[in-house]
Amino acid sequence: MIRTGGAVHPCGMRPLPAELVEALEHSDEVLVTSRDPESGRRGTVPMWFAVAPPGVVYLLTHAFSRKAERWRHDPWVRLAVPGTGVAAEGVVRFVDGEEVDRVAPLAVERWDMAGAATPEALHRLLDAGTHALLCVEAPPGPG
Repeated sequence: MIRTGGAVHPCGMRPLPAELVEALEHSDEVLVTSRDPESGRRGTVPMWFAVAPPGVVYLLTHAFSRKAERWRHDPWVRLAVPGTGVAAEGVVRFVDGEEVDRVAPLAVERWDMAGAATPEALHRLLDAGTHALLCVEAPPGPG
């Protein structure tokens, strides 16, 4: 079942469906699908993730991975929790500036083995352009 959220949280972010966020609490990985905007071809990969209030998902990936390149042209994403049938569509945005500082403690806790062992190391990865930090939110609602 694919559901989308869409209500805007007071912080300006659109939370993903509660069912997805709850299922992610019991998973170490999420299946992430991106699509090529020209061909429509999709690719799915397992990724580590971090969930943050108000129910958004953060991803850290290599800046020049196929999915990051796709997201630069089409922010559509599908997140699926392996083995549960729980999935939701969302939109990706690249994170920078003050939001990196707000997310750094969570990112360090989650991705220390990926080179982000300290907030400074996370900033170095992002500033060097080798990695991209992404936030997945629910797509905008109608209207």
